[in-house]
Amino acid sequence: MSAKYLLIWADLFSDLGNQFVQLTLFDELVFRRESAISNLLVMCMIEQGPSIFLSPLACLCIDRFGGRKLLIFVNLIKYPLVGVLVFTSCQWVTFSAYLLFITCSLFFNVGRLSLTPMLIPRRKLIRFNSLNERLCLGARIFGPAIIGWIVLNTGQEATLGLAALFFTLSVFAINGLPESCPAAEPSGRSFKTNKSFMLQLFQYKAPFKDNPLLRVYFVVFGALLLGSGVMNFGLPLFFKKTIGMDISDWGAIISGFQAGAFVSTILLPIFSSMFNPKSIIFLTFLGLGAAMAILAHITTHVLIAILMILFGCGSTLLHVFLESLIQKYSPTNRLSKAMSFLTLYRGLFYLIAILMSALFLRMFSPQSLLLLGSLAMIAGAFLANKFALLFSRC
Repeated sequence: MSAKYLLIWADLFSDLGNQFVQLTLFDELVFRRESAISNLLVMCMIEQGPSIFLSPLACLCIDRFGGRKLLIFVNLIKYPLVGVLVFTSCQWVTFSAYLLFITCSLFFNVGRLSLTPMLIPRRKLIRFNSLNERLCLGARIFGPAIIGWIVLNTGQEATLGLAALFFTLSVFAINGLPESCPAAEPSGRSFKTNKSFMLQLFQYKAPFKDNPLLRVYFVVFGALLLGSGVMNFGLPLFFKKTIGMDISDWGAIISGFQAGAFVSTILLPIFSSMFNPKSIIFLTFLGLGAAMAILAHITTHVLIAILMILFGCGSTLLHVFLESLIQKYSPTNRLSKAMSFLTLYRGLFYLIAILMSALFLRMFSPQSLLLLGSLAMIAGAFLANKFALLFSRC
């Protein structure tokens, strides 16, 4: 099997295992507990904290050991962590194990992002990332609803056992990847490696010096992250307060989002060849802003699921498109730094959105929070319009 498909299968199986773990804990800590807001806040902070503080370490591990070995190692570490989640009854032990689990997922994500441009020619990155996301999201369309049903009918132990199985399949796929990087392309410049550990740890300015356009992509990406972070925090609380259904109904709503995300991976290669980047980004941001504003006024889970199809399509299209541009225009010998900074940046903006949302909810309703998120999306449209000339160079 070619490296392209092995990389896709490795990412798919790892993502499925993560879904089983995250939805199981979401059911236990949010839907079955009275302290839903505080538990959700802790979970969200755990999910973003490692991205902010440990991304530089992930970068150094990739440079030291290589992306392939790192991916295998972090998947293997997830086995005992899943075992802890199965047998513990202490909430803070659960949170601690989940923190380590998310750290492993972070290292996997940085490793996969860094390895992809080394195995796939950069002119094919948008199509490859679209295909990769399409398969992962195809599994997510029915995954959350099925996982929710499994949790309700078989218990958390069986669900977490299936997660471990998918991590095993991911390890087998990664093991088949080549040691060398045949698709690596020269960046046109060579750089001396700084031997100082601390300088290597935080030397994030280098990729931006090599290509100043990266700043533009990151700024626009930040607006998407803020709006999506507000959605991720506000929607579960809006759902629980307004609809009051169980994890199975929540799984159906997540499946709606994933169905839209799947459609976006089909549309993105077509749109990227037909329209200029500014038009794609500007119009999609406007659509997302409108979708979030409408969402705040819906009161049935069926209508929410339908609207989430549109939101999933737009947000995933933007996410994959901007991530592909960052991968494409990052210098080859700065890839690990650029990708680790991408995960740090993503985690930081999600954390800002989460803390801002938690503070906002002390004074206002979840509906008002969703309206605030729509403003972040509209701001992204204006940023894309402001940087129109720079996007025309993509």
